[in-house]
Formats: sequence, structure tokens, C-alpha cells
Amino acid sequence: MPDGCSTASWPPTDIPFSKCRGGACRIAKPEAVRRQARLGAFWSCYTLGFFIRLPLVLWAGMKAAAQRMSIFARTYHKRLDLLDGKLTILFLNGVLPNAVPLLFGELFTTLLYDGVAVDPGSPKMRRSLARHLRRLKPKITKIVATHAHEEHVGNLNWLSDVTGAHVYVSERTARFLMPFKKLPWVRAKIIGQPPSLKQPYHVLDETLATNSGQLQVISTPGHCDDHVVLYDAERKLLLAGDAFMGSYFATPNPDVDSGKWLVSLERLMELDIQILVEGHGHIHTLRTDIPDFPGVVIREDPKIAIAQKLDYLRWLREQIEAGFEEQLPLRVIEASCFPWGRRTSWESCATDECIRLLSLGHFSRTELVRSFVRTTSSDPLPTVYEIRLSGGE
Repeated sequence: MPDGCSTASWPPTDIPFSKCRGGACRIAKPEAVRRQARLGAFWSCYTLGFFIRLPLVLWAGMKAAAQRMSIFARTYHKRLDLLDGKLTILFLNGVLPNAVPLLFGELFTTLLYDGVAVDPGSPKMRRSLARHLRRLKPKITKIVATHAHEEHVGNLNWLSDVTGAHVYVSERTARFLMPFKKLPWVRAKIIGQPPSLKQPYHVLDETLATNSGQLQVISTPGHCDDHVVLYDAERKLLLAGDAFMGSYFATPNPDVDSGKWLVSLERLMELDIQILVEGHGHIHTLRTDIPDFPGVVIREDPKIAIAQKLDYLRWLREQIEAGFEEQLPLRVIEASCFPWGRRTSWESCATDECIRLLSLGHFSRTELVRSFVRTTSSDPLPTVYEIRLSGGE
């Protein structure tokens, strides 16, 4: 099976599938697999699959780069007014932060929804946010952070001082922000080190009043432990922050807990969602009152998109649990989660490895595997796997 050592289907079907474990398939007895398979055979098979797919990897990487540049150009210094002005998306920029949408496609935004400013960006995007505010002159009554990552919270204090609006964060987010931990130098240099949260601030309750209604505040740990989303039941609109991030997302940061993320997504599936707004600029909807905006508005049912992400995460969990049961090294488990026979594996390969390299491993496919075996937000892999990762026996 040189095209990736896997014939596993995704989403899973009722038909038994096989998965190459160094030349032996999963339909064999596990004891026989461990006894007969050799890691050299696995890596020979996987490496051959890589070289077979290499032209596609390079083609997909160049195509994705062109698409990212096109979307960046269309959103640069732009804002998007929707739902008769009730929802406004401000696209944020900065000299160094611009590298992220250009290299990886992750746009930076602040959302204005019915008087509430959500996730006002990082310090290095402050001039861009100030430019939007001068042009728009919005009436902001509340400022909310969905979670404590630097690109979402760096301007909380500043925006409060400028507008006089009160800051609202979850209790756990407040603990993360007081004081704000020192970021890895790459993230601090590119995105910007946020200041610690200043008093006064308010702790989010189960609901948040807007100018003309209210938003439900729903805890959605997974992307990080303090994450919350905001849901307008009347308009069937979800301000998802980073609780979704597309149906396929393979390079998380070290504080992701995919087990909790699965539970949070299952909870979101219970909501009636017609418009899903991501924290990094993408909108998923079939509603005709949301106009087309290439690269930003994605014409799909939000519930179907969430269901697809759930299927993907469940498949990953199955792969990873099977790998640990077979006592395979972490790198082999990671490779089995990205078989070359799967389109998403080679389509995103160039971008994923670029992210790994430029973030010094902070965002990587390896972290995706690790995110399924954490027991608490601070626990890394069990010691035996950390030893393997560092080259020990």
C-alpha cells in the first residue's frame, strides 16, 4: 500500500477497514502485528507514498498560496457589514501579523454585533482597529473575549479606555489574563505580547445583553480550556470564536484538548444554527440575506460543517487510540493519521509543515496527536511517549 499505508475510509463506514502498521494490516491479530511488523517497513511504505504524492503536495501548496494572497488582498483594511448593520466584521492587519494570513490563511478579525465588540485583536493590530473605529464610529457598549489567546485579547484594555465600554470575560479567561503569561518568542514577535487584564472587568454570566436582545454564553472548552461562544437564538446565529476553525484543522497549539473539543461540538450540534461566524473571518451559511464574499462566506449548512468536523475528530481519536494500544511510537501514530491516500493529507501538507517550521513546533500535526491524550490542561503526553519523542528508548 505505497500511497499512504492506509485503506481506512473517512467518515467511517460499516465495512471493516484495514490500516497499515508497518506492512501489517489492522484486520490481522494485534499480537501478530506487533510481532511481525517492523517500523522500517512502515517508514519505507510511508516515504514512498510521500514521493508519489510530492507533485500533488507542491501543486496544492502553490494553489493554496495563490488563494491566500487573493483573499488577503480582498480583505485588506476592509470591513463587512451584514444583517442590516447588526453584524460587522472588521478585518485587522499589522506589519508582522500579516504574515499569518499570507502564509497560513488565518485572517484576523474583530466582530461587532449589536453593540458588542468581540475579540478586539492583538497590540500589533491596534492601529488597524483604530482606523476602523475612526471610519465607522460604532456605538460599542460591551467588549467580550471568547478566550485568552493573544490575537483575541491584546486590545481589551485599550478598547475599553477608548470607548468607555466595559470588558466581559469568563472567570477562567480572567485567570489566564491576570497576569498574562509570557508568550513563546515567535508568537510574541509576530502577533504581539498582550498586557495583563486591568480592573475593572465583568465576569460573563449565562446571557449577555446586547443593544436589542441578548446572547447566550456557552462554555466550549477544547480549543483551549476557557473558550466560550455567543449564540443569538432569535437570529439563529453563532459567534463561534475558535470553537470551530473549519471542518479540517490539523495544526493546533499546545493547549488544545480534542477530547473536550468533541464534547463541545456535540453540544453545538444541539443548537439551531443558520449562520456560523468564525473568529478568524469565515462565515458558514446558506441564508440569502448574507451576500457572497469570495473566500469569506462559505455556502454550506453550519450544522453539516460541524458534523463533518465531529466525524473527522472521531476518526482521529480511533486512529490514535489504536496506535497507543499497539504501543507504536508517536511519530508512527502521527503518520497513520495523515495517510497519503487521503486528499486532505497531501493538500494541506506543505502548509502544515510550514506552520510547524515557522512556529518552532508550537503549531503542528504532532500537537494534534498529543491533544487526544491530555488528561488536564497542563499535562503533556505520558512520560513514556515524551521519552520516545526526544529520541529515548
